[in-house]
Amino acid sequence: MEEKQKHKGRVFLLVGVIIAVFVVFALRLMKYQIVDAEKYREMAQGNYTSTQSIDAARGEMLDRYGRPLAVNQVSYDVMINEAYLPNKMRNTVIERIILLMESEGQSWIDTLPISTTEPFAFLTETESQKRQLEQIKTNNKINLDADVQTTLDNLFKKYKLIHYTCKECGYRYEGELSEEKEDYVCPECGASKEQFEAYDRLMARKIAGVRYQMEVYGSSTSTPYTFSKDIPIDVVVTIKEYSQQMPGIEIKETTSRRYVDGSLAPHAIGVVGSITQEEYTANNQAILERIKEQHPDWTEEQIDQAYQEQKYGYSDIIGKSGLEYAMEDQLRGERGEKRITTDASGNVLTTEIIKQAKPGNTIVTTLDKDLQRAALEGCEEFLKMAKATYSPEQGGSADRISVVAQDVKSGEILAMVNYPTYDLSDYYTKYSELSSDPLRPLINYCTQGIYMPGSIYKPVVAIGGMATGVIDGETLIDCKQVYQTGTSYNPRCLGLHGPINVQYALMVSCNYFFYESGTRQGIDNIVKYSNQLGLGTKTGIELSETTGHVSSPEYYESVRQGQVDDTWTYGNVLQSAIGQLDNAFTPLQMANYTATLANDGKRMRSHLVKSIESYNLEETVSTTEPEMLNQVEADQDAFEQVRQGMLRASRDTTRGTARYYFGDYPIDVASKTGTPQATGNDDNATFIAYAPANDPEIAVAVVVEKGYSGQRGAPVAKAIFDEYFGLNDQQIEQQNSDGQLIP
Repeated sequence: MEEKQKHKGRVFLLVGVIIAVFVVFALRLMKYQIVDAEKYREMAQGNYTSTQSIDAARGEMLDRYGRPLAVNQVSYDVMINEAYLPNKMRNTVIERIILLMESEGQSWIDTLPISTTEPFAFLTETESQKRQLEQIKTNNKINLDADVQTTLDNLFKKYKLIHYTCKECGYRYEGELSEEKEDYVCPECGASKEQFEAYDRLMARKIAGVRYQMEVYGSSTSTPYTFSKDIPIDVVVTIKEYSQQMPGIEIKETTSRRYVDGSLAPHAIGVVGSITQEEYTANNQAILERIKEQHPDWTEEQIDQAYQEQKYGYSDIIGKSGLEYAMEDQLRGERGEKRITTDASGNVLTTEIIKQAKPGNTIVTTLDKDLQRAALEGCEEFLKMAKATYSPEQGGSADRISVVAQDVKSGEILAMVNYPTYDLSDYYTKYSELSSDPLRPLINYCTQGIYMPGSIYKPVVAIGGMATGVIDGETLIDCKQVYQTGTSYNPRCLGLHGPINVQYALMVSCNYFFYESGTRQGIDNIVKYSNQLGLGTKTGIELSETTGHVSSPEYYESVRQGQVDDTWTYGNVLQSAIGQLDNAFTPLQMANYTATLANDGKRMRSHLVKSIESYNLEETVSTTEPEMLNQVEADQDAFEQVRQGMLRASRDTTRGTARYYFGDYPIDVASKTGTPQATGNDDNATFIAYAPANDPEIAVAVVVEKGYSGQRGAPVAKAIFDEYFGLNDQQIEQQNSDGQLIP
């Protein structure tokens, strides 16, 4: 009985298992036939689903009053979308689009470092091209010593470009026909081997260039490849007319950069361009590291998801210089995603937006377009005048000017001009010409060039001397023209001024006074106040900037190590005190220094970004608040003495070094000229000024290369002041002087 019950239990168990299996099968069948019916119907029909990114509009740039500097405009790119490109037609379609583009006089992207004309040759003018070629050979297992023909043959074989066509029937033989026996005949018509025509190696090179680009930039069914950028609308129409013959070739409506008044501020604004392999690797690595740093508790899956959303694509546009580069994170925006379903023939069935693209933020700069234009025109007019008026030895050979205007209280950069300039709109079309220009107009000398200051440095020594008590406003130093040192080195002043105080010394730029003041306080003190006033230290601006250097025993001996004159001497102190020797600063630092003098020793961080706004300007993301970097350790009387001395340099109609431009100016201007000595007759001209003298608003620094005399920078500064104070309609008589040289 017990055995019978056990048998019965096993039967029930077996029946239960069978029923459970049937239930599972029934549920699975219901899922296939009802729940996921559409999905599996598409699969049965050969449908294919892919996900592709949607580009985000780049943020724009405006001047401080909302006037456009860098904006977006509708443009059209030619894309190769592998989701719609039959694999067997890949080379044929690429050849067709190449032929069409050639017929329309259009170019396409091709960075393969092999010439596109015969005889073929390696392109290795740059280090990047050399590295690229080495990478190509390594990745494709080509001997590093292989010549260009061998390298091309390997690429042609890889991309299945080697073929021969039967001239009798058109049959296409894929591969190297020479490997066939001599008695080989066409399988279609029986034509002999000699009746086959070899492929066009020139066209094969062009196709190989495209295939290489597609490979490098990760082209796939989910990542369309950008074949050509910013093509004219008439070419767009032509491509669409032939779309049936070119499956996978599509037109993408996008945005491209347009620079409004592109010659006004190219160095500050900067340019954009296609991301390079090096930038792709470096930027994406930085993004990954930033995500990990910001989210240390995230899983690898979470990190990867965030990374995929933020990473750059191979066809992305990226900032290359200026604010376009510095503010890349704010400007680039966030890509969207769309899901595309196609049938077996490549026809689009559905397109679904998964994630909307988010445009980048708009940057409101501190620049004033009117001041930029005034500064630019002032530079141009002065150089024209100098060439026509002065001999080459007296300023007629002046060829480059850098000028910076800064708001005294906030640190905002109101104008930043390098002349000669260039137009951002012509950057790429004229790059070869611009990069080979001996004046090097592509360089932002305002932040990257360093110049000896000359006598504009003397306020540093004045402030330092009064701060330490070795001089004050009443101290008289008797200028005897020749400064006796007790050695063979006895430097001279350009004048015999007699007993003078600090104000008079600044007005006439007396070297003797500052030799003595520098001697009394010592070089360490001069260095200290140089740094506190913003010289030889970075300003904090968003752009890349050179630090420059202050003359000191440490620096002097480090750069002259092993030379005959590698030991610091007493005479070096004297030269340093008048802005010579190793003192060298950027025009931006000179402007920041001038603003610090005007601001009673409060040194503000220089900045070019006023605020960050949402793309449509409906929301303020952030505002740049004024930031004080340091307070100079000197009492207000010291700054007042310097202010009065610099005011007298402008106002004194007899001895003031800037009297010819500001002697009767409607606004009180405090100024200082400088003529840093150089070899030969190529002395530069430096000029600093701020206004109004008693309630300063704007500070200006000007450097005129080969300007000969410090006063030569004054007319450029005056052009800025005229615009800033609305004096352009008031004609103020000017005089040009070839009289006494101003140090």
